[in-house]
Amino acid sequence: MNNPVFLSGLSKIYPKFDIFFVDLWGVIHNGIECYSDALKALKSLKKTKKIILISNAPRPSSSVQKFLSQINFNKNFYHFLITSGDLTRYYLKNFSKNENFYHLGPDRDNSLFFNLTLKKTSLKNANFVICTGVNNNNDNLNKYFSILKKIKKRNLKIICANPDLIVHRGDRAEYCAGSIAKLYEKMGGRVEYFGKPYRNIYEYVFRILKKNSKKKIHKSKVLVIGDNLNTDISGANNFNVKNLFIAGGIHKTEWSKKNISLANFVIEKNKYFKINYFQNELIW
Repeated sequence: MNNPVFLSGLSKIYPKFDIFFVDLWGVIHNGIECYSDALKALKSLKKTKKIILISNAPRPSSSVQKFLSQINFNKNFYHFLITSGDLTRYYLKNFSKNENFYHLGPDRDNSLFFNLTLKKTSLKNANFVICTGVNNNNDNLNKYFSILKKIKKRNLKIICANPDLIVHRGDRAEYCAGSIAKLYEKMGGRVEYFGKPYRNIYEYVFRILKKNSKKKIHKSKVLVIGDNLNTDISGANNFNVKNLFIAGGIHKTEWSKKNISLANFVIEKNKYFKINYFQNELIW
């Protein structure tokens, strides 16, 4: 396996690719504000290339767009925004009609269920569970043992609408739906994931691209840009496309606070994930 290549700027390789799958949280923003250099990179890239934002947000892209506008990130920076929430809705519309479900997650994610032929109900009457995340951003996972035991007792499947384990809001780490789902799996429960790193999100994106493009799309012309090895980079590997790892995102503390050089950290991780290119942060 070849060693990853450090990029002084995205401009060094962008001519090789036509379509860019770009992660949001950790690459473009930190949950509070956007990174100015990342915005400059997208602005330069969009002049000649196709930019597809892919997020593991457990809400429809329309809801995420509202949040992005609040942190001054508008549609001028990209062509399409697709979320794991979009994919989850697609699945629920086509394969889970007229069923009862229990929602394990905060009310702010209720937009995921809008206009679906499903009924939100109590756990006692549910046919399956949809997990979108922790109820409170400060929650500890221990809080969810009791409800997961009840779900397991009924042998219900959990649909995980956000495979992320954690996210950083500013400097604070918060658990995501993926952590709850993994805990349920350890208890012997059944989970179906929608989003990165699973192939279903990339296949869904390709279907949308094919509908909106007259040209044939080649995987060799796609570059994934993301900061999470377990979702973005692993997802690129699973879908067999090249990637640019932003090491200063969710994994930053693993090397910056342990006196490990960026290059040595990435080379070590390359033993487990195929990393093609890397930067500390997204820079043009």
